[in-house]
Amino acid sequence: MPRTRTVAIIGAGLAGLAAARLLCLRGLEVKLFEANHKVGGCCASTRRDGYTFNDGALFLAFPGMLDRLFVELELDRPRLLPLRRMAALQTTVLPDGTTVTFDAGPNISIEGGRSAQATAQSQRELYSFLAKWDPLLRFMADEVLVRPFSLLRFIAKGWRHLHLLRGTAASHLNRSFSSEAARAAMAGALLYAGAPPEKMPAISLLGLVAMFRDGYHVPEGGMGTLPETLADAVRTLGGEIRLNAKVSRILVKNGCACGVDVAGDGVIEADAAISSVSAMHTFGALLSERDVPSRLTQRVRRAKLSHKGFVLQLGLSNKIDVRSHSNNLLPWLGDQAQVFVADKNQLRWPVYTVPTVTVPELAPAGGSIVEMFPPIDQAMTAADWREVRKEEVAAQAVERLRGLHEIDIAVRRMLSPKEFEEETHLQGGALYGLSPLGGPAALFKHRSPIGGLYLAGQTTWPGFGVASAAMSGVFAAEALIGHQSA
Repeated sequence: MPRTRTVAIIGAGLAGLAAARLLCLRGLEVKLFEANHKVGGCCASTRRDGYTFNDGALFLAFPGMLDRLFVELELDRPRLLPLRRMAALQTTVLPDGTTVTFDAGPNISIEGGRSAQATAQSQRELYSFLAKWDPLLRFMADEVLVRPFSLLRFIAKGWRHLHLLRGTAASHLNRSFSSEAARAAMAGALLYAGAPPEKMPAISLLGLVAMFRDGYHVPEGGMGTLPETLADAVRTLGGEIRLNAKVSRILVKNGCACGVDVAGDGVIEADAAISSVSAMHTFGALLSERDVPSRLTQRVRRAKLSHKGFVLQLGLSNKIDVRSHSNNLLPWLGDQAQVFVADKNQLRWPVYTVPTVTVPELAPAGGSIVEMFPPIDQAMTAADWREVRKEEVAAQAVERLRGLHEIDIAVRRMLSPKEFEEETHLQGGALYGLSPLGGPAALFKHRSPIGGLYLAGQTTWPGFGVASAAMSGVFAAEALIGHQSA
């Protein structure tokens, strides 16, 4: 390969923006192409009639990783991106009417039969649970997630934690908490992965530990302020960001990436390329079949996609009567597979967030925002989601919410798999691309078999989540820089 001077980056999500900033810092010419009309991808925001809605990502976990990212990019995170920590995390109502609440602290409270005794016991068990898992969380946050994955290094440095990785999230929760209500509420905090607790690997519990230890955060101004901040930082260093610029093909010559074909602009030459869209789309659509090794083609075809989702977003002219950011009615732990079963007759287990509990400024004065996540038929393709079907799901969700709260709807927005595929470019509408249940082995390497082509985004290490996706862009850029130095 010739020495790299110009890099084409596909996708202006967090990974693409982080890679662009780092490459600009290293003196390379960067051209970043985004198919959408704005930056951010799954972490963007949409502003409508005074309401700021999420386009995908709901909150920031692992704030320490985000701070490390900003240090790598030579940016002052507290000044450029102030965060608001969720004080009231989650309220869960269970089938017998018991209510379990999680607050920052960490605190757990149970309201129902023998609530005082149950709260005291669960609080003690929570402290024991966190003390048991916190060393693994710190090891992951300080050693594993902040550098390219190495199984040998993980085993060599983390062998003392390996016993925690046996079993499932359900098996550990059943052993750690004596209260059936506490177990169910804890499991409910993990359902964003799209699977019931008995199918989640034990390592999924780190999300729960991180929630209590480090907290969940929302940028002031909404999730979209994060990519907007990174985009400004790229432009400050002379990086070029082209919006409404869809890349249709990565060009390869003599086994090396040599440019991209952009709709409306034609061929743009480059010495190297970073694709921050999914590896499945990169190898399955952006490259000619003759340029992709057969083993990689087979792996792409076998890739297990994550679940698809539907989001109903409501801008209310009134304040909804909730105390927590996340709210749900859930079955007991052993029955939580029911949460993912779509029922045309009723929405039994509503799950919804109220971002304005943490950041009231996301809505006009006196208003609030609700995001509901009703289950959907996973067999339906993105193309199947016609307006009539979306309206049916939305109407059912609204009816269920009206049975719980007084709501005055001013603005309504629906995001089905069709919108996730067409607007945020998630393949098939799968929310995370690859299933989070597959572990590191399912993720693709940052350096591809094609010379000068590198991968970033949620289908590469460290995988899923806001800070993780952004950090993957740093790893891809470092892989490019390191290969050129070698």
